[in-house]
Amino acid sequence: MNLRKVLNVYTETIPSMSENESLSDRERELLRLVATGASNKEIAQKLSITTNTVKVHLRNIFAKTGVASRTEATLYAIRIGLVQVEGSAANAQTLPATTPALEQAMRVERDAQEQAGLARLPAAPENAITQPVPAPSRSTRRLVLAIAFGILLVIVILGGFALLSPKSPPAALASPAPVVASSRWQERMALPTARAGLGVAVYENQIYAIAGQTSRAITSTTSTVERYNPASNAWENLPDKPLAVTDVSAAVVGGRIYVPGGRTATDAVTDVLEIYDPKENQWTRGAALPAARCAYGLVAFEGKLYLFGGWDGSKYLASVYEYDPTQNTWHERAPMPTARGYAGAVVAGGKIFVIGGYAGDQALTANEEYLPDRDNGRDNPWTTRAPLPAGRYAMGVASVADIVYVVGSAGDGKNAAPLIEYFYQQDAWQTFESPALTGWSHLGLVPIERYLYVIGGQADQTPVAQNVAYQALYSILLPVIR
Repeated sequence: MNLRKVLNVYTETIPSMSENESLSDRERELLRLVATGASNKEIAQKLSITTNTVKVHLRNIFAKTGVASRTEATLYAIRIGLVQVEGSAANAQTLPATTPALEQAMRVERDAQEQAGLARLPAAPENAITQPVPAPSRSTRRLVLAIAFGILLVIVILGGFALLSPKSPPAALASPAPVVASSRWQERMALPTARAGLGVAVYENQIYAIAGQTSRAITSTTSTVERYNPASNAWENLPDKPLAVTDVSAAVVGGRIYVPGGRTATDAVTDVLEIYDPKENQWTRGAALPAARCAYGLVAFEGKLYLFGGWDGSKYLASVYEYDPTQNTWHERAPMPTARGYAGAVVAGGKIFVIGGYAGDQALTANEEYLPDRDNGRDNPWTTRAPLPAGRYAMGVASVADIVYVVGSAGDGKNAAPLIEYFYQQDAWQTFESPALTGWSHLGLVPIERYLYVIGGQADQTPVAQNVAYQALYSILLPVIR
């Protein structure tokens, strides 16, 4: 495993930062909110965007400014004058050690790191607001980074791989039975209702398993909705979805879960959009799809839904629909280069990738990037990327830290399709550890923090109740040398 992917090293040293970085107006606005101590959820509400969009903007801001944390971002915002500190100039070379905004940012960061299993950052001293600290010199920064890198090498060389072995999920999830010898895959509480073709979504770190098919017969299509809490490793029943469907996907926008279309128990494809509100614990109906669809790809991006391709009851399609929840309206967008159903759709690095799929006679290797901002009637919003190593469809696709993971694939059931991950920056694929379940397809795959959860699906053409967690990322803290 590439150390670049699995190590997340935190230091308190602020990197060299240019005040002339090309931050967009939206990025500057978001950075200013970070500096006031707002959480991702508060920022999302303030700017009417999703928390995932906030995370994408933050990654871009961190990359452009060279900061590595919200605390450093707050200091940077103070330095360039996005927020004013009483008694200090915007471009002063010395800054107050803490401000109310900085203290709040540090609290937000400590909480986030604690939830991710990291040690807390040191608390600010009570009198720190009156103690100015100089910015570290370039030579000091280089020395600290060199020492940190040296420590990391010593850890790896002298048995550090033991430290890199995956930590268990949160304490409440301890002592699971492993799915394979590797502890990176761990079995969780089984889905109460075994099913395939279900929609799976995450809201407030809980997993919602919606609808699907409980046997090979289409008449077994269900409206069951169950919610999983990773903290307690327990499921609970929720109100049924009004219309029982299978071959669906689910996505969250603005605190609501959207499930468009699907295939009913009569084998009819529907255009119905149903919306679940977790706060109100009830279902409502939204504007119907422009045309009936099932087996589509679906993502939430910048506060909107994007639905790719699918099956209309007679053929596989290249159509793309955009749904605006604020207007409750659908719009047709530029079609995909490749018509297909059962494709995976995922957001990584502020881009949408539509991966794999089925064209009626073969599994596809297509990997196509879609940029909604370029879908303006003049530019081509689609770009062809590195194809899958082999054709696959009806798999789970999700991203963690902008790495795209692909789990499962429909096929003959004799051999398990290798699990693969995609690095869009390098436009390259590679395999990763697989669980011991063959012929796995029509499943749900969702990320929660550093983990991927694989929910339901079918193996050897039989619906399963599988619920397994895979630790995709690790974090190691190196000591801070002053």
